[in-house]
Amino acid sequence: MKTNSLIKLNLIILFFFVTIFENLGVGKDEISKKNPNAPVTFNNSPESEGFVLKRNILYNTPSNKLGQLLWSAGHESGNQSEWTSDGGGGEYNSGTGNSVVSNTFSRTGNYSLKLSINTTSGNSHGTRNFRWKEIGAHKDIIITQYLYFPARIDLNPNNAWFNLLQTKGVKFAPGGAGTGPDQINNPHFIVGIDVRGGAGSRGANYLTLADLQKFWGGTSNVVWKAPAGIDLPVNKWVKIQMRIIQDKGNNGRVLLWQDDVLVIDSGLRNTLRPEVDVNQFSINAYADKTVPNITTYYADDLSINLPDDTISQSFKVTTTPAPFSGGKILIAQFEKDTEVVITSPLNNSTLAKNSTISIKASASNPVSEVQKIEYYKDGVLLGSSVNTPFTYNWVNADEGVFQIQVKAYFKNGDVKFSTINKLLVK
Repeated sequence: MKTNSLIKLNLIILFFFVTIFENLGVGKDEISKKNPNAPVTFNNSPESEGFVLKRNILYNTPSNKLGQLLWSAGHESGNQSEWTSDGGGGEYNSGTGNSVVSNTFSRTGNYSLKLSINTTSGNSHGTRNFRWKEIGAHKDIIITQYLYFPARIDLNPNNAWFNLLQTKGVKFAPGGAGTGPDQINNPHFIVGIDVRGGAGSRGANYLTLADLQKFWGGTSNVVWKAPAGIDLPVNKWVKIQMRIIQDKGNNGRVLLWQDDVLVIDSGLRNTLRPEVDVNQFSINAYADKTVPNITTYYADDLSINLPDDTISQSFKVTTTPAPFSGGKILIAQFEKDTEVVITSPLNNSTLAKNSTISIKASASNPVSEVQKIEYYKDGVLLGSSVNTPFTYNWVNADEGVFQIQVKAYFKNGDVKFSTINKLLVK
């Protein structure tokens, strides 16, 4: 009887803490040590002896927070080699379309990519700068670009479209990529530019997203529009981010941010056609008829990253011996977010070439110690350190614009990237 009473007491205590979780709005979250989809099991981990309560992100909106850098282009070499040097991209033009590196405008450094079309003759004119390597290798990526529009772009009411960004579904030749003409090469998602008040009104421009179902056997396209009041600025750099979660079923998603404001969310839908091999991405100036006929804009500081989907661990659930019985009960402990930052050099610092640049980092986790810090330059690992103060010396720094980032490993299994700091070395 005594044993049964103790068991009931422990169950009452456990129910009490579960009830607290539910009242705090986390009762439907999953409990796991490292895997949010794993079954609940007890363990004797020397680091934490317990479980991490992680938010269930199924119904949450994915963020634009950047994780590991995969590719970037700042054009400070004065050419487009960043697009093509690794075989992961290229420029494809039609009609009068052309892209060149220019020093007319730049967000950072001295150069940007100038995209131009002349639509005087009508028909289709386009310049398309592709990156297929990253989107072909990773299911979920964030594509960032800063754009500068010297003037509004108006459109012909009879053919009112302007293709700014796109994904294309590609099925390679039977022998594989590069062995012959693609069997399928069709646009799927288009980020476009439209005109407030309609084409021909000379109104402000705004972003749209289109799922071009007509290219894939559908009867109509699906179009989303940026909310009223969120327009594209003129004579000012604007940050545009596209996150695509690729899925051959109906669990994909496309999201657009303008200056870190979410303006379009496709919701769950197909984003990688089942009949194709891969998606490809490009940034474009592509239209039939624009006003002015010679239409130009500039792109700078482009990057492709994995998302940082580190979930804030709002509660740490640990075990402690239960009174009297010798069993264990669950105890909830509130905790703060894990932090990983580069403390030096600061973002947008200018440093001397051929110098030694000390990259310094700090990392903290309320429930675990730091195990290791890794240091990255343009997505390439430079080195690592395991002792404080966490520092890496980049010797004989070469000239150019670089993106540095650190990655922290914690003893409880958590891993997190810092934000990216951009450096100009000259």
